[in-house]
Amino acid sequence: MRKTFEETIGALRELGLVFDDQSPRLPEALPHYDDEDPCGFSVFRMGIEDMDLSNLDMRRTFFSKSEISNCSFRRTDLEESNLCWNNFIGVNFSSANLSRSDLRASIYEKVDFSEADLSGSDLRQAEFNSCDFNGSAMAGAKLTKASGAAMPLSEKQRDEIDWQDTEGEEPGGG
Repeated sequence: MRKTFEETIGALRELGLVFDDQSPRLPEALPHYDDEDPCGFSVFRMGIEDMDLSNLDMRRTFFSKSEISNCSFRRTDLEESNLCWNNFIGVNFSSANLSRSDLRASIYEKVDFSEADLSGSDLRQAEFNSCDFNGSAMAGAKLTKASGAAMPLSEKQRDEIDWQDTEGEEPGGG
């Protein structure tokens, strides 16, 4: 069963990802690098490895300029999170909710997105190497045809994607 937001704060505190003097609260929208009042979970210029972050409520988390390796976010709610400008290596996002998240300008190496919800997410300008998208929901996900051609996607997933002609603007904070 997924932990509540308050229980997630406690779990992340135990893992050393939230400090005692921090009191995260759920942001009202997808976080950006230049938010005046950053209030949610933030992973900035960090190296995180070998952590189990499964079954948590981490909606609207800000990840930037970090390397996350051999971690599990299985069944974690990351809806409307900002995952730009990172390296994700050997990460498990299976059955996670990444809907309406920004995944641009990051490298995903051997990442498991099986059964994940990527609906409405922006996947442009990202690099996906040896990733598993089996059973992922892709309705309205933004991706260019050039990038999508190299990805192991089913016909159903390809029919759901919001195909873009260009990679679009580079995300801020790079």
